[in-house]
Amino acid sequence: MNKAELQQLVDQVYATYNQQLYEVDKKNVYRAWYDLLNDLEYEETINAFLELAVYETFMPKPGQLRRTVIDARTGEPPHLDPYSAWGIFVGVQKDAHFGTQTNVPKPIALQKTLERLGSSAYDMHTNGDREVFIKTYTAVVEEMQKQKYKILKKDGRGEAI
Repeated sequence: MNKAELQQLVDQVYATYNQQLYEVDKKNVYRAWYDLLNDLEYEETINAFLELAVYETFMPKPGQLRRTVIDARTGEPPHLDPYSAWGIFVGVQKDAHFGTQTNVPKPIALQKTLERLGSSAYDMHTNGDREVFIKTYTAVVEEMQKQKYKILKKDGRGEAI
């Protein structure tokens, strides 16, 4: 997205939410939004904003808009909350203890959590174990989101690198 398109987007966001963008703040606001959204395409960004505007009561921040665009682009479902992931893990663990085969799909964040915890994960069952699992799962999800939503740097010709 170029700077003119970005200014048009920011102006539309502020107008849609009936927010005043003061002349003295425009340069800083445009810069902040540009730094977060410049590697995205204008059309997909404006479409994501219009989708958000339908149901969001408050004006979205540029980071929220970035996440919405990338989520729409990838089509990946959001990560489970840590307690739901723990529930799936306990179910898989219970099936393994009874010697039954489970076909419950294991989200990638859960798989990476179990890899990080190692073989000790399969002995987890106490409240303390659950807290360790949740902290580890949360860290894994944060790392995955940082990678998913990272800002692509551009070379001198404006191409993403």
